Amino acid sequence: MSACIQGKHVAIICGVVVAVGLIVGLSVGLTRNSDYGSGPDNPTTDAPQVVGVCPPKVEQGPWQEFRLPKSVLPSHYDLEVQPQLQEDTYTGTVSIALQVLTTMDAVWLHLRETSIMKLPELRGPTGEQVQVRGCFEYREQEYLVVQPTAPLSPNNYTLTLSFAGRLNGSLVGFYRTTYVENGQTKSIAATDHEPTDARKSFPCFDEPNKKATYNITIVHPNDYQALSNMPVQSSEKLDNGWTRTKFMKSVPMSTYLVCFAVHQFASVSRTSKRGIPLTVYVQEQQKHTAEYAADVTKIVFDFFEEYFGMNYSLPKLDKIAIPDFGTGAMENWGLVTYRETSLLYDPNVSASSNKQRVASVVAHELVHQWFGNIVTMEWWEDLWLNEGFASFFEFLGVAEAEKTWQMRDQMLLEDVLPVQGDDSLMSSHPIVVNVSTPAEITSVFDGISYSKGASILRMLEDWITPENFQKGCQIYLKKYQFQNAKTSDFWAALEEASGKPVKVVMDTWTSQMGYPVLTMKGKTATQSRFLLDSKADPTQPPSTLGYTWNIPVKWSEDKKPNIQLYNRSQTGGITLGAVGNTFLKVNPDHIGFYRVNYEVNVWTEIAKNLSNNHKQDFSASDRASLIDDAFALARAQLIDYGVALDLTKYLNMEADYLPWQRAISSVTYIISMLEDDKELNPQIEAYFQARVKPIVDKLGWNDNGDHIERLLRASVFGFACKVKYSEALKNASEEFKKWINEPSYSIPVNLRLLAYRYGMQESGNETSWNYTLEQYKKTSLAQEKEKLLYGLASVNNVTLLSRFLELLKDPSVIKSQDVFTVIRYISYNPYGKFMAWNWIQLNWDYLIDRFTINDRSFGRIVTIADSFNTELQLWEMETFFAKYPEAGAGETPRQQVLETVKNNIEWLKLNRESIKNWLAQSAGP
Repeated sequence: MSACIQGKHVAIICGVVVAVGLIVGLSVGLTRNSDYGSGPDNPTTDAPQVVGVCPPKVEQGPWQEFRLPKSVLPSHYDLEVQPQLQEDTYTGTVSIALQVLTTMDAVWLHLRETSIMKLPELRGPTGEQVQVRGCFEYREQEYLVVQPTAPLSPNNYTLTLSFAGRLNGSLVGFYRTTYVENGQTKSIAATDHEPTDARKSFPCFDEPNKKATYNITIVHPNDYQALSNMPVQSSEKLDNGWTRTKFMKSVPMSTYLVCFAVHQFASVSRTSKRGIPLTVYVQEQQKHTAEYAADVTKIVFDFFEEYFGMNYSLPKLDKIAIPDFGTGAMENWGLVTYRETSLLYDPNVSASSNKQRVASVVAHELVHQWFGNIVTMEWWEDLWLNEGFASFFEFLGVAEAEKTWQMRDQMLLEDVLPVQGDDSLMSSHPIVVNVSTPAEITSVFDGISYSKGASILRMLEDWITPENFQKGCQIYLKKYQFQNAKTSDFWAALEEASGKPVKVVMDTWTSQMGYPVLTMKGKTATQSRFLLDSKADPTQPPSTLGYTWNIPVKWSEDKKPNIQLYNRSQTGGITLGAVGNTFLKVNPDHIGFYRVNYEVNVWTEIAKNLSNNHKQDFSASDRASLIDDAFALARAQLIDYGVALDLTKYLNMEADYLPWQRAISSVTYIISMLEDDKELNPQIEAYFQARVKPIVDKLGWNDNGDHIERLLRASVFGFACKVKYSEALKNASEEFKKWINEPSYSIPVNLRLLAYRYGMQESGNETSWNYTLEQYKKTSLAQEKEKLLYGLASVNNVTLLSRFLELLKDPSVIKSQDVFTVIRYISYNPYGKFMAWNWIQLNWDYLIDRFTINDRSFGRIVTIADSFNTELQLWEMETFFAKYPEAGAGETPRQQVLETVKNNIEWLKLNRESIKNWLAQSAGP
């Protein structure tokens, strides 16, 4: 699954770090946090609730356990489903071939929000009927319990169930959403099952290690088509306008990968080098926007078949853009489902960031066809074997398709440095983490699984060499094809390929949270746990490894690269390089997942070198790394803020994307903390206006240059507007006014978000806000809609922001997938920061009813309070969380945001004076 974000891509939501990306106007299409979100397209309906024959019951028994028993194994499903699109319901039957390994008094499997319509039927190995005395739902663990008259002896059985469910009420399970084509409202019904929502679509053994084969049949209206994981086997017309479409038998797969859709879309097709049909399904009017994704799919598909040394397992690969979709995309085997912003690209409307987003998500989901689908994690604790791997390899895939995009370097911006912010909190968690509820399972689809997972793979690949890493991946895939695996299985494959102690080293990175900072004294490096909170206890929560790591330390001396393994048992540290005065550049390109703290005189020398010739000794990745490390170390009270800020003095000479983007992220935290400081805020804005002016003036307000230059322009112009550089604000405002006043005028695509956001901020009023809302309603491309939403959220008018918030309750205007995106956008507006938070509190019960407590985006929305920094705001948050103690998927985000706000309060006490003094000494250009 793509994500937070999500997010991963994801986005992942990386607290303040992701907020920074959004503040500077880059996140549309790039950050992963937009991967998250779900909720109904039609939250209210008069349709009656479906009532089944298996009542809910609280009865003691082994079904009280969270995990399914190992003694019952499904081997095959015959599944038929018939959606009634107009009634928002569906019916179906499923026959499951079971192997019972021990005597069982009952059989239980997963079921949620779907009803069993007649008494379950159970048959023995030769087809003889086995009497069933009853059934009930044990809802605490989301089970359907089937009780035979007599105990089942070890043997093969077939369980047949008739069921009925609702097509509305959420964006998970089997659901219906709508879109408008040529003025006509049309429906599409599709599934989204990861991680624990297949049980909402049909009764099943909904755990990843319960793999089985499937024969899926969909009965649908004649004027619709059906898709599923496998190609169509047969299609027959029935009476009364229905068609029965049967699909070929699948390979063994986990329930979360089962997918089917009923649609009226057009298609765009390519064929792989090996002859596999690759098809993108999309609304007819948007067919042209699928061409880019289709092209990227072919290139990356062929690349991965060669890289992994294993053919794709199915006869076809389809993709479909769902008009309202909770995550960025979902890797269902053979039928990948996408949010429109993650699949559709129009070069006349979409920005370069949108293009990169599409390429990245397409590549991410293609990786999953191997890592996740062919080899699946044994249990959700090893989710990173899916998501961390997809997050890493997506960069390799896009680099193959778009060779000039510097994708290997961009991994720093997208994954490594942002997630180091998350992982330096006490509320982080290990990559491999125990999960024992659906909410806990959902919550680990976060930056740690995605981005930290990708980051340690990047470090590992560098340590054992890319050749051995590739060989190890091939060994792993071949050994566990169509099976389930654990993290230790992957380490074993890499050890076989490289001959290095991979498990001993990498277990220290996956089994405990956090990461080290290497402190340099001369040429001696010592390690300690890095935490943003200088007062936190670094031994908590307890770790059997004591928060020490086996670190492949990389450094360069006289431009010669070296690597040395720092064993955690070397408590006195290690010595790097030869004796002498040459500078050791430790962790070049930030290849290792750790930070480096030099002595103050070395930091001073680095700042001088940057000012004298910033490209001579440091690559663009080095410069991004140094800036990010220094500001993180300053937040942790390990160096003075003046030391970190000195590194920004050279920025008026910087012209590369990576260091600018990390510098912006780093200093935006300071700007955010001092936003209401009437003395220091104008000073710090003036200082950074002088830093950003040269690059803004050099690039100019135009849409020229290659892909990276366009990303850079969007980044630095967004930052210039953030620090109120008058020329940048003037350009955005003039462009916005021209767009408002000249209906035929089209803003250049890579300047649109800047114009919508800061033009609305500078000159927006009710007339221009209403015009923007109408354009939002009219446009069909989701990427453009997202930019316009950001513009609407940027107006400096409380009345209009209040109106916008209330529009969130109207799914005909704001789709469910965008609700939490809009709330977050409003929270980035100084006028809306507290409004968004207050609206969430006032509408908490409504949001629970609409999205459920286990919704990922709902759980993470509390992080909009990340920039709060007063005792009163902290008290308000704590009081609210105490009033609503059930957090569901929001348990970890609550802990993270409370920790962040406490750190913010302490930060102001500790650092304001230091920053004030530095500004006084550094005034002027």
